[in-house]
Amino acid sequence: MPKPTSLPAALALCRTLMAAGLLVPLGAMASPAGDALRQLQGDDWVTRNTTLADLGITEPVVLSNSDARQEFYLPVPRGVPIADATLNFDAKYTKGEPGRTSLVLWADGVPLNAQRIADGDGRIAHGYTVDPRGREIGFLRVGVDWQSEIALRHCESNRATANALTISPQTRLTYRYDASAIGNLDDAWGTLPGKPTLIVGGAKLDQQAFDSAWRVGVALERAGKRVAVRAFPSVGDEIDTRGLQAPTGLAQIPAFASLADNGAHKIANAAEIGALLVMGAPAVAGDVVIADAALRAKLNEALDALQAQLASDADAAAAFRSWRERRVPLAGADLRSKEIRLAAMGRQAVIALAADAGAQGAGAFDSAWRRILVTRQVQVKAAMPPQTFQDGGLRLTALGGSPNSFNVVASGDWTTTFPLAAVSADGRMPGELVMDVSAAPGASSTRPVASVFWNGILLAAKQLDADGRPERLTARVPGYALGVTNAVRVTFQRQPVSVDCNEIPQGYPVNVLPTSYVKPEKAEPDGTFVGLLPLLAGSPQVIVPDSYLADAPANLRRLIGIASASGISTARAELSVAPAGQAVKPTRPFLAMEVPVEGAKPMVTVTDRKQLRIDGRNTTWLDISGLEHLSSAEVISASGQDGVLWHTLGQQAGMPDAPFVLNRGNVALIGATGPVAWIDSANPDASHPPGAGESAFFEWRRYISWGVPAISVALLALILILILATRASRRKKQDRP
Repeated sequence: MPKPTSLPAALALCRTLMAAGLLVPLGAMASPAGDALRQLQGDDWVTRNTTLADLGITEPVVLSNSDARQEFYLPVPRGVPIADATLNFDAKYTKGEPGRTSLVLWADGVPLNAQRIADGDGRIAHGYTVDPRGREIGFLRVGVDWQSEIALRHCESNRATANALTISPQTRLTYRYDASAIGNLDDAWGTLPGKPTLIVGGAKLDQQAFDSAWRVGVALERAGKRVAVRAFPSVGDEIDTRGLQAPTGLAQIPAFASLADNGAHKIANAAEIGALLVMGAPAVAGDVVIADAALRAKLNEALDALQAQLASDADAAAAFRSWRERRVPLAGADLRSKEIRLAAMGRQAVIALAADAGAQGAGAFDSAWRRILVTRQVQVKAAMPPQTFQDGGLRLTALGGSPNSFNVVASGDWTTTFPLAAVSADGRMPGELVMDVSAAPGASSTRPVASVFWNGILLAAKQLDADGRPERLTARVPGYALGVTNAVRVTFQRQPVSVDCNEIPQGYPVNVLPTSYVKPEKAEPDGTFVGLLPLLAGSPQVIVPDSYLADAPANLRRLIGIASASGISTARAELSVAPAGQAVKPTRPFLAMEVPVEGAKPMVTVTDRKQLRIDGRNTTWLDISGLEHLSSAEVISASGQDGVLWHTLGQQAGMPDAPFVLNRGNVALIGATGPVAWIDSANPDASHPPGAGESAFFEWRRYISWGVPAISVALLALILILILATRASRRKKQDRP
């Protein structure tokens, strides 16, 4: 007799079969393209690679003393953990003296590596893992200790040896971080790379977008960055696709397939631009964006075209709509007037500025206001530099100078570094430096010496009383000492003492007091670049030809470099666009870029970017053609206004790789390495440094140095005439009956 079938088992089998049948269409709804887009939507990781060269350390750093130490501060996102962080230390050594020599590397005070150095020459190129924790100061502090035991007695001073360590500027820190953890504009500005990219809507810009772009570019330069300007690509542009790989699941989409590692590629359609955004390609990647209507139109055109290629895959189309909403919000709606926003653009977070927010953005990201930008978006009606000089000076503690004391055995330095813009507000420039210092008595009867330097130029020195009381050093700041970035250094030197070499010399405290300050001064223009600096830092006029707007990226880079070098105010300047070939009449102190200026009589004439002619008073000093990668800048006067006239030589101007300041003479010829020639037509001797204590703005004394003997002769003649007149008067009285 057959056994009856179990009813519960049969019901369970039916439910399983029904569930499997329902899952078949669900599985069919998902697609590889949709999965790839969803994965990309959640990928917020950004890779950073920072070298010492990016920080402005372009020359090798050499440590040669028997006990030498050097610290480097490498920027990292403030308070954000970093992943896969590696310090790639690149150096070479020479060991020519016997004895033990060692190298110790530190990261935030924690040793990374210690090694003994063998005799002879060698190279140290190794990667060291760095702790991934977040750093609230926004820097990784890297220390290098180079120590040589050369049979010194304890009392002998640290000296240079034949053992040297040369640290390469290519020493680098590589890490990744979660961009979604950057929650405000202040942190976003602080995490910008050393060479950020400024994205504009296209090769051709309207005046408003061009105006915002140059202002933001100058603000980046003054923050120590080397900005590159790139136009958002258009159909027909040629781009570099080397290394690009379509994400798994998207390779079958035509727009992605055409871009895969093809080297030089000409963009065939708007969908390919959308694919570049999805892949985060360098051609569309940037750090700061001028989000005008033209850029928004390009973004929407590219994304709509790519959406059309995904229309046959419902899952991919839905995933792309979600990706688009989160990853390209700038395509969804225009920014409000004068709005600044932290937003995603493809696989990267960018600082986006409205087309009319350039002046406000440059002011808001100034060091005076940047730390208040603790939100993701702001609307800035106005952002001007504060009136920091009302009390007669700007304290060095406000520029980052430490108020703390430190011990000095033989020699010790106090240093603060700041951009020129921080001390050139209100149309004034540094004129006087006042340093208040104090030092404790030491074991030696020789009094310590304090020396004050500005960008490595000695301004003042004094032998201190060293009784613990404040002492003051005052120095004029010469114009030739000014730079884009300025470093004030106070060096304290003591004579170490050890009786019969039985003691280890001890350090005694010294202090640069918080009352130290830099005092600005105004100057009347004297026909030199230095005399113009205060005027251009006030409310100047920037004049460009209309052709600059038709080829915006290249011309923006030129304008940014020269505006930064001439000290133009980004907050107060006015942009004027001149029709081609039409002379302009300036109404303010000005910077004119390849524009004829009405009423000007320049010494330097550039014809068709090919021929350079420099005229002296009575003869031609130079007449030459065939030059390339050069430009000229000259101080001129026109219509009662003083300004700078700039010209380029060759089809590509020689824009320097490093920032500089126009601070000598009245004519400069500029190449790829910076100014290559200076001319002062009014005072040839001005190319030599003025004497100690002379002011940057009072070097006119040189121009009238002949006046002293002339006045002396005139006074002697006057006295002689008075004597003769007195004698004649006496004779007349004696001759009277």
